[in-house]
Amino acid sequence: MAGHVKRVDQCIQDLASNCDIATAGDLFSIELSALLDEMQEDYEAWDKHTPDRFIFDMLVRRAETAVVDHWETILMIIASNIDHDKDFELRMDMLSLTEHFLMQTSLHSTIVFYGEIILKMILLPSLAWRVGKPNVSIRKGSIVCLIKMIEQALVDPEKLYGCNKQLVTVLKCCLDDDFASDIRFAAVVVCRHLLTYLTEQYEKDDYDLIYPELLKRLDDAQDAIRLETCKVFEIFFDHLPNPWSSSLYEYTIKTIFVHLDDPSETIQQAVITVLEKAARVQTQEFIVQSADFARKSARPALCKSLTDYAQNLKS
Repeated sequence: MAGHVKRVDQCIQDLASNCDIATAGDLFSIELSALLDEMQEDYEAWDKHTPDRFIFDMLVRRAETAVVDHWETILMIIASNIDHDKDFELRMDMLSLTEHFLMQTSLHSTIVFYGEIILKMILLPSLAWRVGKPNVSIRKGSIVCLIKMIEQALVDPEKLYGCNKQLVTVLKCCLDDDFASDIRFAAVVVCRHLLTYLTEQYEKDDYDLIYPELLKRLDDAQDAIRLETCKVFEIFFDHLPNPWSSSLYEYTIKTIFVHLDDPSETIQQAVITVLEKAARVQTQEFIVQSADFARKSARPALCKSLTDYAQNLKS
């Protein structure tokens, strides 16, 4: 198969050369530019069997300069065909095309400029919970794209923060998905990226919004998710305003201390690291809670070491 693809690519390159066109990518760009005007007339009616949608996918992936030149039109076509009413196959292919864009470094400056549009028109609608197994795959594809956008800084922090409440709302559904542990894990990863990427933008209310969802994941059935949640809490307490809130801090610390008695040593160590980070905030209150939990814990020595750690922070 690879040999056939190579011969086809060479044939297209020869065709471009015979037409005095520098590269095959330029040839695809010319074809894409010519066909987009026709596609704009009926792309809203595409379904999984529509031939034009396969042509669109192939040309956009292979074209070079025309993708940037017609970026708004391309985004409009993708957004329309990722709608919940569209066929599953069509929606998945549009998400796959979006992921392809995110991996092209030559497009990154363009993506940054249109990052908010990609979020609001393509990714956030696809993250919303819908009944049915196909929608699980849609949400997986969308959350993978979201992670790649943030990891590669392809959206301006201020624009991402402008979508924060809407994003956290849809993430809650992903975090609570009992039947898809990979979606729960990916959603926790997104939370970690948000807390890191939006450090300058996050305020007290934003931490108030996210902490209950993280506490739930400490009780997850999958240890990998619990460990990832601990990593998120490390960042959470690194950047949490000090003081935060007497009632919220007490509730959060008490809940985390419970996991110090987990039978898994790996979980215990992860929780200890989180609690050491938490000791930075409202240190005196931490000391009180640590000493109180030591009286009922199966591992009082761990509690004492944490109390001593916090005492040293004060001195």
